[in-house]
Amino acid sequence: MKRILILLSFLAISCQSNSGEMPRQAGQASSELMNGLEAMHHVRFAEARALFLEGIEKDPNCASCYLNLGNAEQDRVLRREYLETALDLAKKGHPETKIMEASVNWINGEGGRFDAHPDLYKKYKGDKYLASGAYRYLQFNDRIDEGRELLLEAGERLKAGHLYNLLAYSYFWNAESDEEYDKGLPFIEKYIDLNPNEANAYDSLAEFHLNKGEFDKAIETYQLAFEVDPEFEWATRNLALAKYQQKMASEDAKMMQWTSESDEAKSAFNMGMWQLYNLEWEQANESFTKAIEIDESFALAYAMRARTHRLMQNQTASDEDLEIAVSMSENASAEEKKMILALSNDTKLGTNSFNRVIERLATKYPDGSFLRMESIFATMSDIGPDMILRKGKDLYAMNPNFTPALNIMGYAYMQKDEMDLAKETLQEQVRRQSGKANPYDSLGDYYLAVNDNSMALKYFEQSAMMGLKASESKVDSLKSLLNE
Repeated sequence: MKRILILLSFLAISCQSNSGEMPRQAGQASSELMNGLEAMHHVRFAEARALFLEGIEKDPNCASCYLNLGNAEQDRVLRREYLETALDLAKKGHPETKIMEASVNWINGEGGRFDAHPDLYKKYKGDKYLASGAYRYLQFNDRIDEGRELLLEAGERLKAGHLYNLLAYSYFWNAESDEEYDKGLPFIEKYIDLNPNEANAYDSLAEFHLNKGEFDKAIETYQLAFEVDPEFEWATRNLALAKYQQKMASEDAKMMQWTSESDEAKSAFNMGMWQLYNLEWEQANESFTKAIEIDESFALAYAMRARTHRLMQNQTASDEDLEIAVSMSENASAEEKKMILALSNDTKLGTNSFNRVIERLATKYPDGSFLRMESIFATMSDIGPDMILRKGKDLYAMNPNFTPALNIMGYAYMQKDEMDLAKETLQEQVRRQSGKANPYDSLGDYYLAVNDNSMALKYFEQSAMMGLKASESKVDSLKSLLNE
């Protein structure tokens, strides 16, 4: 009997090897797994996650489902859990287990995520998903020419559109000239030929045009992506973004300009404002300092640095910067001068004039994302959750890259006790800004609010590990509570 089982096992492995694909640890969930892999490699991440979860429900021991659920997940807390679970369920000696080991090492800061792929791809040359990982290994190790050769050969042999998409982006991301950038276009066209029903193919073509400043072509192609698959998660977002960028490039854009002759100083200032809204006080302070070092007459940069000092409870430094900002405000625009004087008066007199100034400026310059965000950020204690949600939704619809709007909306939903919407919104921000600490802290606050202290701790730990000091005290408090 044992000899028969060994023979059957050998035949099963041989069949998979003959197809050229690596055997996977899917159990009874093979169909869900393979459909999920296809969705994931065409950037249908939400669909892929749903399919992998369906596979796990069907077979809780589907190690490959957990592995690829981790690959399709941008949330670092969930990704860690899924990858570690995959390795716990993995079979020793199975080829896919090498990928799981590399993935867990990577999530723990040891080695590369795709370290196991090149050798496995050499053995399983018919596996288009291994080919993708083998390319990414070469890309991350600065062997881009080898990676392109691999994709070109594998794409042609396996007729896999997603490999041509990667090949196109190898030019888009690494181009040092327009001629080099344009080399990616034929591969996007090949992707469309092979997968005419994949929205991501048209989305990639639209991005090609958008990066070239060809807004009409980009918008037309994003609309086509939406028509091909209205459920494609990037379709509506990227279409709105293309329209916004087109408007920003036109003379019709109503956007307040900062008073500085240095574009580099303005760029540093904008980064500081972005960090301010992500509650990264120290980083915002550094960015405003950089703007001031480049342009010592940049009055508004002093005012915003004063604001970050105050948020960090450095009152003396805040007062000093505000005095400088006021003294330099004659060199600023009339709008900036109003902002600076309002901040100064509010600090000295306890008034609320800054909020009113911002409201008027946001109305005058409705295309400015920072002013629109500031009109929420500076007034959210006064306007209530319904107004926060209305303004936040309008801002995010106008500029889907302005993800701090999601954070404010998430807390507004919590104020209204609409906890499912709060979780969905804050989870979206984590996925859109997986490398930022504050979104994890905010999702931790959500789990705290629904009395899931264990999950809250995981998100606060992630945020603290990424440098958000406010999360550290939350970690200590929760650990004490959970140990009682």
